[in-house]
Amino acid sequence: MLASFLGSTFEWFDFGLYGTTAALVFGHVFFPTQSSAIGSLLALTTTAVGFFARPIGGLVFGHFGDRVGRKKLLILTMLLMGIPTFVIGLLPGYATIGAAAPVILLFLRVLQGIGLGGEYAGAALATIESVPKERRGFFGAIPQLGNPVGGIFSSGLVLLCTWLSSDTQYEDWVWRVPFLLSGILLVYTLVVRTRLAESGDFTRLKKKRGVEKAPLITLLRDHWAPLLLALGARAADAITGNVVGPVVTAYIVTYLHRSDSIGIVGTMIPSIICLPMMLYLGRVGDRFGVRRTFVWSVLSMAVTTFPLFALLQTGTLFWMVLGITVFRLCNSAQFAVQSTFLAELFPTEVRYTAVSFVYQVGSILGGLTPPVAYAMLVASDGSPWWLALAVVVSVLFSAACAAVIGLRISRADLRTPDGPSTDGADLAERTTRA
Repeated sequence: MLASFLGSTFEWFDFGLYGTTAALVFGHVFFPTQSSAIGSLLALTTTAVGFFARPIGGLVFGHFGDRVGRKKLLILTMLLMGIPTFVIGLLPGYATIGAAAPVILLFLRVLQGIGLGGEYAGAALATIESVPKERRGFFGAIPQLGNPVGGIFSSGLVLLCTWLSSDTQYEDWVWRVPFLLSGILLVYTLVVRTRLAESGDFTRLKKKRGVEKAPLITLLRDHWAPLLLALGARAADAITGNVVGPVVTAYIVTYLHRSDSIGIVGTMIPSIICLPMMLYLGRVGDRFGVRRTFVWSVLSMAVTTFPLFALLQTGTLFWMVLGITVFRLCNSAQFAVQSTFLAELFPTEVRYTAVSFVYQVGSILGGLTPPVAYAMLVASDGSPWWLALAVVVSVLFSAACAAVIGLRISRADLRTPDGPSTDGADLAERTTRA
């Protein structure tokens, strides 16, 4: 579980660090233009490049993860994530090497994306497949803790750097420090992962039936219906996670004209508050059902979206933090049970491929969110209401997809003599059969 947690933490540390730094300084360093808003838009667009590479990594690592196991792949994903993150801290800016700077930045972002593509499913399954089925909601939330922990870690480092340096110093070189310090986390995580044992479900699969030769083909042929519904259910997290992170930070700094530190603090404090709630919300999933918890938490995000932006517009730190915190609590509920929700839809022999595919294809949508959302703000002169409406529509669509998954499984239960089961393979069979 420690190995899964550390890998997830590094994933979200990279996500938060890159997104926050891109919003604050990458426009100036790598995409200098006369308009700071356009520079920020170009910088945020680089996040999309990495997200487009993630499905490639998800499919490659998913294929081999379902064939050779979870453990070996998790070491390689860390190397592909960690080395480019460290190198970004050494990369000269546009003023030094010209157009080569943004090109190299994009290349490093692609490598990060490939590594990230295999990380989520591997880390989640290494934990979920090794614990009792009735506790998978709770233990499945442990890798998900990497989200707030990585966000807090990255935001805290960036905040400390902005406090200890002038604006000029930060833009010139201090922004690089968190990227370079990521090397310490990389080395420690690699040491822990070399001692990781193979997951229980995969070990039993190899002994009983053997592995699939072409897990992707089996997935698309036999489990296409839950796959499509899972993609729709994943959209809410892909969109809201990116809006409430780099987009909200850029909105606070650019359109509310607050300082960089206020923008960072406004998104970091809610992550700290939500951190202890994640494990509790995982237990809620075990008690009331993972799918039910997922649906209601997604619906709660639809309810709190417009209040979030209304409180942001006050420009007051207290109200901004309150709005982001309430929204993040709703998001945390679905995120806490998301890995278990996805894993239970598919059998062990295609699970790594399926969860990687769903999560990383959804990440394309997530990667497009910052530039599209910021472009909506630019087009509306900083008014957030069209963006808020788009968020509400997306989360309602996800809630509908998750609800349909539950209905399909419930109908299958009525036709199953032994009644419902919480076993992932059985859920997958009944979802497909329905």
